[in-house]
Amino acid sequence: MNKFFVNLFYAFPAFSFAIPTFPVMILLPTFYSEKFGLEISFIGIVLFIARLIDIITDPIMGWISDKNIIPRKFWLICGGLLAILALNKLFIIDNIPYKNYLLIWISILYIGWTMFQIPYLSLGYDLESDYFARTKLSAMREFFILLGLFISLGLPLFLEMKSFESLEFLVNVASISGITGIIILLIFVPDNLKKKKNTLKSFSNLKKNLRFKQFISIFFVNSLANVLPMLLFSFFITDVIGGNDFERQKILFVYFLSALIGIPFWTKFSKFLSKKNTWSISLISAAFFFSFVLFIDHGDILAFIIISCLTGFCLGADLIIPPSIQADITDYHKFKFKEDISGVTFSSITFLNKFSFALGSIFVFGILGLLDFQTNTEINFSSKIFLFFSYAFLPIILKIFCYFMLKKFESSKDDLLEIQKKL
Repeated sequence: MNKFFVNLFYAFPAFSFAIPTFPVMILLPTFYSEKFGLEISFIGIVLFIARLIDIITDPIMGWISDKNIIPRKFWLICGGLLAILALNKLFIIDNIPYKNYLLIWISILYIGWTMFQIPYLSLGYDLESDYFARTKLSAMREFFILLGLFISLGLPLFLEMKSFESLEFLVNVASISGITGIIILLIFVPDNLKKKKNTLKSFSNLKKNLRFKQFISIFFVNSLANVLPMLLFSFFITDVIGGNDFERQKILFVYFLSALIGIPFWTKFSKFLSKKNTWSISLISAAFFFSFVLFIDHGDILAFIIISCLTGFCLGADLIIPPSIQADITDYHKFKFKEDISGVTFSSITFLNKFSFALGSIFVFGILGLLDFQTNTEINFSSKIFLFFSYAFLPIILKIFCYFMLKKFESSKDDLLEIQKKL
């Protein structure tokens, strides 16, 4: 089969698994609080425990995937079906049958996502070995992820659905497209991974891999820079700019639309420059454009939309370049330590994304609590200063820091070709 179609069939399931992102991250706490009367503090504890389980399972699933005792496609099926079942149990219900219902099913959802995501990323590593082709495959996968986010935000907006009304609709779309995507992937996408003899020593070898440690340090700092604005987005729009729920949806819509448009640009751009230079330019550009948020005042919705378009465009590179570099680092690790641990290396990306989210949440909400921040009331001066600092200033500093860290990172097409020749 034509390689383009193999990659296309590989990338398509990412669309389905991106659709529930916003319902789970944004609507789920409100849904269980308003519809079923659960206390926000209880929901927060449940989500924190579930997230801890989620973080722990990433490296475990990476190691299991690499052992390949059970084929990766088996984990894709199990993870996909678990996630679909959990989504239906979480959102398409009329009552909560027992006390720990939310904890059990949100944990099952996270485990299902992990069981699918780690082998899925590892499978993508084996599809392409060419320096630029890896970026194109990453771009195709991230395009479908953004398309899923786009649908999740856009369809309810265009169909004028209320937030809770859209939940069942989005779960059905994700379930049907998810099952279809997994079936297509199973039939048309090969999995040629052989059984390995990797041991727990693989984790200690990663500690010796300087290139890997440099990359995950950069990735982690950049993840924090991206997480902070995401956590504070609703508060910033409502309490600083004075926007409403519809304007929040509209800004998110144009932000991810801009990222979608940016993907082909950054993909093409990386063909003429290295991945490292492409990522560097996007980081410093995002920092520059986002700096204008510091001058935003109450009522400046249009100015904020323009800034969101520009920073969203830069997000495209943030999404496609790191996984492509990670694939190259996996080759480097295979050459240096004589072991193929693509599952473990890619699980580091998902682990750091989740860990940065947990760390950012503790930092942001902990300090807002100390500042006596209250929603639906006029915020105090200290809270407003902290919102500006955490939402805009700190992420800008972190992006600039990433830029300088990336300058010392070794990654090039010639370097990869030399490694692959020796392999």
